[in-house]
Amino acid sequence: MSTDASGRADERPISLETNQVGGAGTARSVALFCVLVLTVSYVSVLYGITQVVGGSLSLLALVAAMLVGATVLARLIRPWTAAALALAAAGIGFGYYLTSAGGDPSVVITAADTIVSDTVALATGLPILQMVQAGIWTLGFAPGPVFLSWYLAMRGQYGLSVVPGGAALGFLVLTGDAGMLVTVTGTLAAMGAIAAGELERHGGSIQQADLLAALFALAIVLSLSVTVVPGQPTAPTHLAQGEPGSLEATLDTAPRQSGIAGPVNLSPAVRFTVESDQRSYWRTGVYDRFTGDGWVRTGRSSQYDEPLTSPPNGGETVEQTITAETKLGVMPVAPQPITLDGDVTRRTTVSRHGQPRPETPLSAGERYTVVSSVVDPDPAALRTAGTDYPDSVTGRNLQLPESTSSEFRAQTAEITADAENPYETAVAIERHLESSKDYSLSVTKPDGNVAEAFTTEMEAGYCVYFATAMTQMLRAEGVPARYVTGYTSGQQIDDETYVVRGLDAHAWVEVYFPEHGWVRFDPTPGDSREDVHTDRLEQARDAGSENVDTEESDDVPVPDESSAPTGTEPGEQPEPDPNETTETDDPNESTPATQGNETNETPSNPATGTSGGDSITDGSLVTITRETAALGLVALVGLAAGARRTDAATRLRRKLGIYWHGRRHDPDRDAERAFARLERLLARQYRPRRRSESARAYLHALSTAANAADAADTTPIDARAERVVDYYERATYGTGVSRTEADEAIAIVDELARDRLPVVGRLH
Repeated sequence: MSTDASGRADERPISLETNQVGGAGTARSVALFCVLVLTVSYVSVLYGITQVVGGSLSLLALVAAMLVGATVLARLIRPWTAAALALAAAGIGFGYYLTSAGGDPSVVITAADTIVSDTVALATGLPILQMVQAGIWTLGFAPGPVFLSWYLAMRGQYGLSVVPGGAALGFLVLTGDAGMLVTVTGTLAAMGAIAAGELERHGGSIQQADLLAALFALAIVLSLSVTVVPGQPTAPTHLAQGEPGSLEATLDTAPRQSGIAGPVNLSPAVRFTVESDQRSYWRTGVYDRFTGDGWVRTGRSSQYDEPLTSPPNGGETVEQTITAETKLGVMPVAPQPITLDGDVTRRTTVSRHGQPRPETPLSAGERYTVVSSVVDPDPAALRTAGTDYPDSVTGRNLQLPESTSSEFRAQTAEITADAENPYETAVAIERHLESSKDYSLSVTKPDGNVAEAFTTEMEAGYCVYFATAMTQMLRAEGVPARYVTGYTSGQQIDDETYVVRGLDAHAWVEVYFPEHGWVRFDPTPGDSREDVHTDRLEQARDAGSENVDTEESDDVPVPDESSAPTGTEPGEQPEPDPNETTETDDPNESTPATQGNETNETPSNPATGTSGGDSITDGSLVTITRETAALGLVALVGLAAGARRTDAATRLRRKLGIYWHGRRHDPDRDAERAFARLERLLARQYRPRRRSESARAYLHALSTAANAADAADTTPIDARAERVVDYYERATYGTGVSRTEADEAIAIVDELARDRLPVVGRLH
């Protein structure tokens, strides 16, 4: 402390020190907050996944434990020790999850190869929800970055603290699970932590805000501009099958995802023909994980290598030859395919569910032959099949979203109260849906869990809704079931030939029975489907639509109505074989491939089934998502901040001022502005005017320098430039100038700037 002349204590040094301490404390708080936001950004993605596969409470408890542990240990252990603990935390995460699920942590060792291979696949674009062990991987992934990031932040090493968190978020961007808003938020938080740390460390001030804003925007744009992930694609990608807006356009358009749409249309165009001595549903996709508003196929596909897995008890075989009548991005087969033959098999992959798919679309005229083993047990055999399910079946086909309500479970239990075995449970649910819901293509997709909404709230839907609801109801009762897409048998045009159209696209359910395999159940009302199917085909024929028939089907009439029964209650008359397809099975249905594909957008986050977020649209041709608008705003702020930081606006204004005088006002001021423009022009061509030089001395100095450079050229100063200086001096120091003289000065400078000719050393 010092004293001034009056003897009073001068407290300014202490005040300054207090401000510095307060500023450092504020900067630290901001940095810690930003690290926490970064952590929340990627943990929120993992939380969304566990909401689907289970384990969200375990995840939150694990993250909280890591934060508390990092806070306590921040001053007790060294960074290398903390890094070792972070690696150990990943293993603890796996063990914790398995223990909470009632398993043995030692199972992690036996599953290590699967976990590692799936993790490698994630880095090349495989969404986490498509992993078989998504829950185990998620809970093993979270502890390491959470612990290490918060530990480093608590030690004040903010730059390093964002590395593990940023790496975790970046990995989720590569998998496709982190959406735009999550990525933007996490990136901003990481930059904010670094910036706040620098302010704390080096005494930065708000004067640096423009630089920080520019850096933030640059980081965000760069983080979102990487759209190509190196590595092999995880699955084939095809154009949408069918016309935009049709039900079929949602069928299997994404190799691994199947969404649920709102209102749809039917396409009567022929897709393929089948030569087979037995009628069947033609399966194209199998999905085992329900996200709440869509379906996901887990596991990776492998190259076709015959033979494929047969049903447990073998069964009757049937041979089919399928011919594509148009570009076809799927491979319809009668379940369960065993062998494939044809040129297309060289580019065929097979999912872990045994469903083939071409790596590139089939062209019109391409054909292939399939031998399938048809599961054909009678109802009595299914009633006594028991519940000794393989672990591979229960592990993938009993999943329910964690948020499944007690109301849904209670209603399902009430519907199946009289069932004494899984078969009767399936029949009870199938008959309930057939009798209690109407068939309609004009429905509004509900928010949230579609299966619950359809079961408890909706009065009508199409096959996608019926099949989704039945699959989830069966799982709620502990019966393994999966969601299946494909086509019904189509129109039979002779004893062994079927024409299959877009309106035959359909979704149904497959239920697993020990010693038998997967058996088809179809809860969609058959009569209603058939009516819609028939009407649509007749309309297309009457209108003369193209591609509605083949040469063989052109004269074949549309079947009037179905003739097969829908089944009876257990214990009454024998139920029909669930595997036997009837003409009632309306091809109208189409299974939902991703709704996101209907809007040209794949879901960024399968955990929620979102298709990219709300949009801002004028109702015409342009649709802008809110995420895109947010990104545009960030980029705009960054450009503005960068422009301010580099003084770009002033530079631009001064540069344009050389060529454009602007609005004219007072003659004296205009003469002064004309000289200012001339001075900038001279500074650009020669050199700036020194502070000690008058306007006239500056002009003569430039002329002298030009003459000295070329002794043969003794040309005096351009007379026009001299006139501008004359008017400037009179306006500034003399009696002023007239409007005419001011306009002349402006015109001279305009001409000199426009001609881009030397102002000094010119000939008269």
